[in-house]
Order: sequence, then structure tokens, then C-alpha cells
Amino acid sequence: MTSTITTEPGADTRLGQRATWALWGSAAGVCGVIANFLAAPDVTQAQRATGASVIEELTRGRYHVAAIAGFAAVACLLFFAAGFHRWSQRQASDSLPLRVVPLALVASAGALLFAYGVKGQLSVYLTGGMNDTSYPQADLYTYFLIDDLAGYFSWWSVAVAAACIAWLSFRERLVVRWVGALGVVTALVPVGLLLAFGFTGISGVVAPLFLIPAGIGMALRRE
Repeated sequence: MTSTITTEPGADTRLGQRATWALWGSAAGVCGVIANFLAAPDVTQAQRATGASVIEELTRGRYHVAAIAGFAAVACLLFFAAGFHRWSQRQASDSLPLRVVPLALVASAGALLFAYGVKGQLSVYLTGGMNDTSYPQADLYTYFLIDDLAGYFSWWSVAVAAACIAWLSFRERLVVRWVGALGVVTALVPVGLLLAFGFTGISGVVAPLFLIPAGIGMALRRE
């Protein structure tokens, strides 16, 4: 006895395949770590306290690398969001958290364009840059202050996405449990510091670090 399985035009034919699109999330996390940590300004707290004169201590090359890594992170986040949106449409669920994740990723991508764009401006305007005589130190100091946290709080929406992924893990069983557990931590740490101190920058620490293993974990699970 034989049976024939037919597939209607447009039906999902990816069942059983790896969700390799999720690796865009891991790539975004790696690029975010490079932009926020490995290419961070190498100045001490004492040098920061000198005001506008701290500009003399900045190395434009670090901002150059950070701008490249940051814009790469934006591109990877957009691909991750698109992949998540496509995946969500194949799930038998109409939950709001499932729909919020790609929106949150795109929201952070938009904010990060501005944040890492400031790093690009410093790369251009600091000594050795292509327009290093354009602005006085006092003006560049404004860019320095904006850059201090912009590349961090702009990851806030990724922390929101992490909370939604945690819901999808524990409530709807669509994501592996350990990724959901990481999502809980990634969401609670920024919320706790925001409520306690009004501090917004920690999301730029935990969110990129969350994306690296989360993307791998989601990619390993068969659809």
C-alpha cells in the first residue's frame, strides 16, 4: 500500500530544516560586542573628567572600527528580523510576543543607525580623519557625550525581543528552554537598573551577548 503526499502551491516545504536564518542574530551580537567593547574609546575616568580636552586623548581608529562593526550589526539585525518574521508566519500561533520580536529588532536597528553613525562622525572629525579640521574640540565633545551611551541604550528593543523570546520558550514551546532562560536574564537586568537608577546603558551589554548563543540555539533546532 502506497500513499502520496501532495503539496499545495505556496505551502511550507521547509519542515525539518535548520533555521539557519537565526545565525544572523548571532552575527549581530558579535558585531555589537566589537562595536561596544573591543572598539571602545581607550580613555580613563580621569581623562573624561577633564571636559572637552579629553578629545585630544581619543583614537579615531577605534571609532572607525566601531562604525564598521556597528553598521554591520544593523544589517544583521534586519536580516534576523526578516527571518524571524518569516518563521513566525509558519507557526500555529497568533500570540503578540511572536509578532513583537521582529518589530523590536527593527526598532533597535533604527536607533543603532544613529548611535553608530555618531561613531562614524567622530572617526571623520578626530585628528587623522578625512575632515579633521571641521570642528573645534568643544563641538566634538558633544559628539563624545552622545556616543558615551547611545551605542548601548539603542539595544533596548533587543532586550524587549529577548523577553518575548522567553515567553515563546516557556509558554508556547516554540524556542528551546535554555534560550528562553537567557532571554529572561537579558530582559530583567535592563528593566531592574532602569527602575532602580534610571540607567539605560546596560541593554547594550546584555543584548548583544544574548544574541550570540540565542541565534545558535534557534538555528540548531529543526523547524
